[in-house]
Amino acid sequence: MSEKIVTIGDRNFELEVERDGSRFRITAAGTTAPHDIELVATRGKEAEIRTGGRVYTIPYFVNGTEVWFAFDGETYVADVSEKGARTRARHRDHSLSAPMPGLILKILVSTGEVVEKGAPLLILEAMKMEHQINAPYDGIVMAINCLQGELVQPGAELITLDEAEVARSSS
Repeated sequence: MSEKIVTIGDRNFELEVERDGSRFRITAAGTTAPHDIELVATRGKEAEIRTGGRVYTIPYFVNGTEVWFAFDGETYVADVSEKGARTRARHRDHSLSAPMPGLILKILVSTGEVVEKGAPLLILEAMKMEHQINAPYDGIVMAINCLQGELVQPGAELITLDEAEVARSSS
């Protein structure tokens, strides 16, 4: 059995993981009911898993201790570290960098444009899904660091947004 700390979004989960071949029994700290998950198959960047009597095909991408996966129309990043290991900075939903390898489908803003928090900035296709990158705060688009049709790698800064500039221009 191994103990892991899994971070999804801003929440940390302490998990005990028991592995028996392709079957995993996962118990969250503070709970008594384990979750049984069976890894049925992997093909390329997709995993087929069985849990709760149902089989799911889940596209995923691994980057260091991070596992990016899509499930039920949402994209998640799980930072998986051994319990007690030092965790490192993770991509967050509000980041303006590419969360995973992907193709820039559409750029929705222009340099110099004032945007409000939550405004769509661009569409990235990754893991067979379209992901909308939104403004994490009010700001002015200072630079667009990618081109429509370009393949980008994880961590590539896609848009430069200046939050301080909005405060100066509105006073």
